[in-house]
Amino acid sequence: MDFSRFGRWLRAFATALLLVVVVPAWADDAPGFDRPGLGFATNPLHAGQFAYEQGLPDWSRHRDSGVTTDLATYDTLLRFGLGSGLELQLGGSPYNRQHQTADGSMQISHGRGDTILGLKWAPSPASDIWNWGVLGNVEFTDGARDFRSDRRVYTVGVVADQKISEQTDISYFAQWQRSGGRDNYLLAPDYNYQLNDHWGFYLETALLRDADHRNGTQAGGGLVWQPLSNLQFDTWFRHRLGGQAAVWEAGVGVAMFFGR
Repeated sequence: MDFSRFGRWLRAFATALLLVVVVPAWADDAPGFDRPGLGFATNPLHAGQFAYEQGLPDWSRHRDSGVTTDLATYDTLLRFGLGSGLELQLGGSPYNRQHQTADGSMQISHGRGDTILGLKWAPSPASDIWNWGVLGNVEFTDGARDFRSDRRVYTVGVVADQKISEQTDISYFAQWQRSGGRDNYLLAPDYNYQLNDHWGFYLETALLRDADHRNGTQAGGGLVWQPLSNLQFDTWFRHRLGGQAAVWEAGVGVAMFFGR
């Protein structure tokens, strides 16, 4: 297995992490991060700001028709603030490792995933209680053979965030996804609680419906630590409650932003 490119990526990540520690965040109204969780932040980057979010890695386990698939993916998301609540996003996974077992046989594959291009709009809230945003993206079929979609995937997601108190808010996330004339749907409310200036946690449920009209449910949560206003670490998990969904999903990651 050739880790040479992966090693260069890790060195680049370490350099970026050093920069974000020594470069302060100037904005008082600091943007939110899109990870962890199924939804995304409704307080977007300001014009000229840049964010880097990285799974270290994120992992999932699926079981279907006697086949167990474990996937570790180093998801990367780059966000660019355009102003007026708009963000341009570029995502992908520079490295994935998949382990499949079935009837005593085993197969391991690795490679990069598809490129994802997206645009988010989260306008200034007209209320102190509610804010919202919409994110649309397209996933191209340019990844390694075992990690690319058969056809382009088009996704539209909407988040509405309700502030309950200074420490608590509830988010409502809905997503529609289409590929090759087939549709998938997702609903995912979550409860967020800020323990103090640096620590917070969330609880999340997910209702899924795939293109074959199969339903699934999941529940989970996560913990975030924000030592600086422009730097966040996270850990999270989800577990299948029933139906057609990943048995387990979990991960750790980091997110940081730069700019005035």
